[in-house]
Amino acid sequence: MKIIKAERLALNIPFVNDRVKRAMHRANTHGERVYVYRVETDNGIVGFGEHGYVSDPQRLIGRNPLAIVNDDSIGFGPQMAVLDAIGKDAGEPVHALLGPQVRKRCPISWWAIDMPPRDWAAEAKESVKQGYTCFKLKARPWWDIFAQVEAIEKVVPADYKLDIDFNGLLVNCATAQVLLRRLDPYRNVGMYESPFYLFEDFDAARLLKQKVEKPLIEHWNEELLHSRACDGFVLGGPVNWLRKTNALVETFQKAYWLQLNGTGLMTAYGMHLGSVLSRAQLPYITCHEHFADDLLRNPLEVQDGFIDVPNGPGLGVEVDEKAIERFTVDAEEPVPKEVYLRKKRILRISWPGSGKKRVLEFTKEDAYYQEYRSGNLTGFHAGIALSVEEDDGSPSFQKHHAKLLSRETK
Repeated sequence: MKIIKAERLALNIPFVNDRVKRAMHRANTHGERVYVYRVETDNGIVGFGEHGYVSDPQRLIGRNPLAIVNDDSIGFGPQMAVLDAIGKDAGEPVHALLGPQVRKRCPISWWAIDMPPRDWAAEAKESVKQGYTCFKLKARPWWDIFAQVEAIEKVVPADYKLDIDFNGLLVNCATAQVLLRRLDPYRNVGMYESPFYLFEDFDAARLLKQKVEKPLIEHWNEELLHSRACDGFVLGGPVNWLRKTNALVETFQKAYWLQLNGTGLMTAYGMHLGSVLSRAQLPYITCHEHFADDLLRNPLEVQDGFIDVPNGPGLGVEVDEKAIERFTVDAEEPVPKEVYLRKKRILRISWPGSGKKRVLEFTKEDAYYQEYRSGNLTGFHAGIALSVEEDDGSPSFQKHHAKLLSRETK
């Protein structure tokens, strides 16, 4: 068997609704662009892969899939497509090619970027409707995290869990300790990810771990594992790297979740990977629920927070090639998020304090994100909220925007 055709397709898949679109366009996160990899063999097998990053699939042409499947350097998306093709040719599911299966269903989590409390509550309510029992949230200092959590707790069951990702924006151990200890008593709060970047200060991480009740999670760092300064990890990567890292994590009896952002294709692949990785025990993140189309003819079903591992040949799902064709664009075509960010706007952070309303204004999220990240601004105040004023074309808007921009570029 030889690969006779290999291609990378650029897709722009819309976000599922205005609430998600509004938040995703404004925020420091991914956009609508997805890359699908398609390989075809000389015996008529077609394999599909996906990844948010670009790899060159042309190097696969003329190669035997079996000879390259364990080569992580071919790229995540191409490796996934090769596994799909081999599984289809053999009549076996991808997980059977990866190793002994340790679970037949894998945990999955809903995901959302930072939003106002009412929007997070709407997301949580929708997730419950779709069978989820866990929600990973992006906490940001320009929102009142307590108001956000309380809004969600009104619409979810008592056993529903909120895993809160601060992306390092609590900055240091002292600030993290004060805020997390206030969050600990909330019934639905589950885990804390990156309150500050734990791998930057092992001693502070160990101290924080002693002071808070809920588990601390961090992106993979081997030194952090050896220092025993956190409770679990976030992992994502190619097949052999994941297998080796899983063996190391198992030695320390830690757990992790797989973070493999993409559509239903990626989610199916994540189920195969997770089913053979013994320590992939925490709810996985794929973000597929935020796309208007998951590229599958029969979407994966979430039941009680789990997805059954597909057992059909290859990825075990039927790819909707018409959907792929419908969303395919020229790779040079801008992503809708990029088009949005090219326009002018004023981002306004406000909160009540000392008997008056405090206001901070910026022209882009990068500007205030870095200020918070460096500790130059304090956040998570009671009542703090972010609002967006779009360019209305008026002279007053242009003048004010120019003034703010000048300040940010000094």
